[in-house]
This record gives sequence, structure tokens and C-alpha cells, in this order.
Amino acid sequence: MPTCVECGTRVQNLYTQYSKDNIRLTSCDQCQQFADKYIEYDFVIIFIDMLLLKPQVYRHLLFNRISQTGHGIESNIIRFAILLILFEVYIKWFRLERYCTLYNSLFLQKPLYYQYLYILALCILEFVVFHCCICLALRFYFRNHDKVIRYNYISMALIISSFGKMLLILMVIWEYEQLEYSWLVSIIVLASNVEALSVYLDLSYMKTFLIVSVGIIGRVVAQLLFLQTTFVDIGLDDSPFLRTKWLTL
Repeated sequence: MPTCVECGTRVQNLYTQYSKDNIRLTSCDQCQQFADKYIEYDFVIIFIDMLLLKPQVYRHLLFNRISQTGHGIESNIIRFAILLILFEVYIKWFRLERYCTLYNSLFLQKPLYYQYLYILALCILEFVVFHCCICLALRFYFRNHDKVIRYNYISMALIISSFGKMLLILMVIWEYEQLEYSWLVSIIVLASNVEALSVYLDLSYMKTFLIVSVGIIGRVVAQLLFLQTTFVDIGLDDSPFLRTKWLTL
């Protein structure tokens, strides 16, 4: 059932369509506002509201735009997840080449396909571990509750709210070595993840932050284990500083 984006109350419908180009938005009986104003909004406005971390836009995306009857992940969101992983591969590869050049690492002597597959494997591992750790944390938190958690929707909420990674395309415009802003993108993604899960699960920001933190810790541990087993293979074992820099990739 659709949800009012303003107060979170369930509504019968979001709009009434009189003709192809003539619709009337439904008003919520609880808050007396339009149940979903974003139906008539352009994507640019929706994107801006996502940047502003407005809970209304996440209710629109998570409850009214995604089918609530599915058991998997929608194809559009899967494609978006692949795009996010590729963005992550690009930024990690860019920074790794920068530090490897600085320390004359053997990594750059490897074939390009080896470098790409190496970073791709790391990004996929981080992605899977992050989602799995958050799902496990939710399973533990709600172990004594009757609330049904649909973990596929948790993953979709995390994917949608990770849109901030696309801001890395600004590297094409700005000189990356002079303006280090990847940490800001990470903060935006973290805040968006917390906002989306808080809206979807109806939890406080603090509890949601702790749950997301479990995913972040799991991702860092997985990254360390992955790198620890492959440092010798890519010629990074003699560069302690470079090992530390990997944590910021």
C-alpha cells in the first residue's frame, strides 16, 4: 500500500487520473498534505532533496516507487549498483596508481587487465560484506521483535542511498590532486544510508548509525584481509605507508 511521504501513514492511492495528462494528487487524511508531491517533480528536484537528506524523498523512493510485493532486487537498481561499483573501481584505481607511482610499486608493472580485475574483486567484496554485515546486524537487533525485515529491500535502500558516489564524476571537471574531496563523498553516502534505513525501518538516527557502522567495520576488515593476502603478489609488501593509504581508498 502507498505511503504518505510527509507523515508515513498508509494511503489508498497517491493520485487520481482523469485523463492521460490530467491527474489529481491525493491528500493524506492524517496530515492533510499531498500524499506524494514527488509524483509531479522532476528528477533534478528529487536528486537535490536526496542531497538535502529529506526523509520525504526517501519515503517516495522506498515505498512508492519500488514495488512492495517483490522478493528480489529490481533490475533498475541492480544496474545502478553495478554503476556504483564501477565508480568505486575507478576512484580506487586512480588513487592506487598515484601512490604506486610515488613508491615505485611493482603493481604498475602488472598487465592492465590484472590491475582492473584486482580492484574490481576488492570493490565487489566490500559491497557484499557491507550489505551482509548490515543485514546480520538487523537480524540481531530485531531478534526478539515480531517485525518482518525484508532484506532485499534493505539492500535496495542502501544502493539507492549510495547515489553520492556518483559525485566522483566531478573528478572529470576538477583537478583531483589539488582538491581532495573523496572523504566528503563518503560522508554524504554515510548520511544518506542512515537516512534511508531510518525512514524504511522507522528507527532513530543513532540506532541506524550504529547498524550502518557495523557494515562499515565489516567492510574495512574485509579490505584488510583481502589486501593482507595479496600484498606480496602485487608488490606492496615493502611500502608500509602505502598499506595505510589503502584504508582511505
